[in-house]
Amino acid sequence: MSGVEIDSLRRDLQVGRERLFAVVAGVTEEQFKRRPPADAGAAGPVWCIAEVLAHLLQQERLRAERIALALEKDGAEVVPTTEEEHYEAARAGRASPVPQLIHGLLASRREIERLLDVAAGIEGGLQRTIAHPVLGRPNVGWMLREKVIAHEEEHAQQIEAIKVALAEAKTAAG
Repeated sequence: MSGVEIDSLRRDLQVGRERLFAVVAGVTEEQFKRRPPADAGAAGPVWCIAEVLAHLLQQERLRAERIALALEKDGAEVVPTTEEEHYEAARAGRASPVPQLIHGLLASRREIERLLDVAAGIEGGLQRTIAHPVLGRPNVGWMLREKVIAHEEEHAQQIEAIKVALAEAKTAAG
């Protein structure tokens, strides 16, 4: 395992979290909880910023659990989560205090970083896998890149779009 790869993951985790927090900086409690107007072309549910953050938190915790399993036992079997579980976690964000979501995201990122340190100390740690009935045998490196870092970027972009939609709706309302 390359120290360069570990350093790259560590840097990308940090940059991603800084970007996410920069996107939500200055957003009011009301803006966190308000859903933008429904877009007829949107696939899936329309979430408010708090719901997006709650979804990210739930997913990051799930990834941490799966990474820990892979590091403990290469090829550990996991059960997929359902779409309903994803939506339920997101809906809970609307009722959660925003500081609680932010603190949860900080704690979950610390756990991901701790697991990266564990992976760095295990021969082939980033190559350890889980056995997932849908995804096959994703390894720790892939889970970090695709299911943590890329997923966070996807939702940072979603939050930017929500902020634009809320501003446009406010302007249209006069």
